[in-house]
Amino acid sequence: MKNKKFLFIPVVLFLFLFLLDKIFLLDAVKPYIKSDFTYIYYEAKTDLLKQLIQRAKAGKQQKKLMILLGSSRLLYFDAKELEEFYPDWDIYNFSSAVTTPAYYAYFLERLIEGGVRPDLIVMESDPNQFNESTPVFKNSNLTYSFDLPFIMKYSFVFGKEYVSFYLGKFLFASSKNKPYLDIAYKRLKDPNHKIIYDMRKKVRDHLLTNKGHAMSPVEGFIEKDFARLQATSERTVAWLFSNYIESEMQYTFFENILQKIKNAKIPLIVVWPQSSLPMQELLKSAKSTDRWWTKTKGLVERYGFKLHDLDNTDEFYCNSFADGGHMARDCYHPLMRFVMLQYYKEGQ
Repeated sequence: MKNKKFLFIPVVLFLFLFLLDKIFLLDAVKPYIKSDFTYIYYEAKTDLLKQLIQRAKAGKQQKKLMILLGSSRLLYFDAKELEEFYPDWDIYNFSSAVTTPAYYAYFLERLIEGGVRPDLIVMESDPNQFNESTPVFKNSNLTYSFDLPFIMKYSFVFGKEYVSFYLGKFLFASSKNKPYLDIAYKRLKDPNHKIIYDMRKKVRDHLLTNKGHAMSPVEGFIEKDFARLQATSERTVAWLFSNYIESEMQYTFFENILQKIKNAKIPLIVVWPQSSLPMQELLKSAKSTDRWWTKTKGLVERYGFKLHDLDNTDEFYCNSFADGGHMARDCYHPLMRFVMLQYYKEGQ
């Protein structure tokens, strides 16, 4: 056996590299290697989930509880304004940059398992969430949002490709947090990087202390140039809707959500957020949007809920946009007023 010690060299080398790889999980390292800070939103929402579950277990939830599940289109509510206008409610926002029904299913399941019983859930739905062709799901939700038990439990829904992708990210930090060495070198040499580093901490702290509601990167901004609204709409559609293929996986999770909420007897409001006129025209001229609307609306109504198209209702209107696909901050107050109107119309 002594003569075969060299056989252990590959094993020792692998273990060394495996441990070295974990350096890229350190919060002190990530700001130097990540190309952007989008991951902060996903990680902060996971921490927020733990906070809310701990509150529920400690019996600290005294007010009515609303849970928001959306994308960046529902991300920028003003927490202080919500407290002032709706003092009887705690409104927690689990929206993030890009989301899907699988993302919603994960947070909903963890909340219910943790003993959290919302009085109302507001959930965004949009045709881009059901596009199997887009790489956005892999690079956002699948990379940052789920835990291993959830992936294993629904492995038959995710399929071999997504499970393998997740395991690669889960096991190897350098896959999840790719070490862009050129970026790291520039940031180490940049005397102003501390400002960016502090901003990252500020964004994260704001999310956790304001129940998940984010600081808007364009606070108070309204795009008044119609040509720019047109241009940003075209870019968004090209990014999220190219080669549209309906995702049966996302529809499976979507129906799973509806069933869980129905069984738990939790009120649910499903909204398709408002977008600018150029975006509306691009989306509603696409056959894939018609198919999405018919199928999604049918599923929502099958479980006794309603899908609200905020571009097509007399109960909500706001004509302020930050870009083609995102409402300006001015629209968030009337949006919450619309939500409360629907809630109390149902006699809750």
